[in-house]
Amino acid sequence: MKKIFVILGCAALLLSACGKDESNEQKMTIQKAEIEENISADVIDADVNEAVEEKAQEVVVFEDNFTKKVGGNTEKFKKEFKKLSAPQQYYFCAAFAMGAMAVAKPITASAMVNYFLGLGAHKYGVGINDDTYMAFNAGKNSFLHEDLVNVILQDKICENLINEATDYAVEKKQSVADLDKLGQIEVEKVVEYIQRQ
Repeated sequence: MKKIFVILGCAALLLSACGKDESNEQKMTIQKAEIEENISADVIDADVNEAVEEKAQEVVVFEDNFTKKVGGNTEKFKKEFKKLSAPQQYYFCAAFAMGAMAVAKPITASAMVNYFLGLGAHKYGVGINDDTYMAFNAGKNSFLHEDLVNVILQDKICENLINEATDYAVEKKQSVADLDKLGQIEVEKVVEYIQRQ
């Protein structure tokens, strides 16, 4: 399409230049150069955009072993989820809850990251480590399988775990500010794990 515009532009310049003096030829050469420059800039922009899109596609997802193992099979998921330790189940659900919020209300999700991770560290006395990060990553990746998302929401699997942890924090009179501080430490650990990938 761009080549057609170049050809048409050059043809128009040639036709307008017929029978004119030398100064018009210089104008035509300058205009032709400008058209070619603009088109080559568009081609470069298109190449850059294509490269960016390819890079984005390359970085999209690192599916973890848990979600690979269960795939989209909801029965397998329920069975494997029960095998996770209590802290692992919580961190799976924390990541799932943040992912669900990110879809509905991204601002709320970013504000809740510290709180959710701090809540887990407070209730279970375990922060992000190799075992809990595996579960956290699986919670993020659960969104790759619509059936998993549906069963988690319908059965209120994560809703119940998050509510239990919240109730525990309320009973222990743990302030939101303290949970946020605890969570900041855990967020840094998550970032380190993500950078390793």
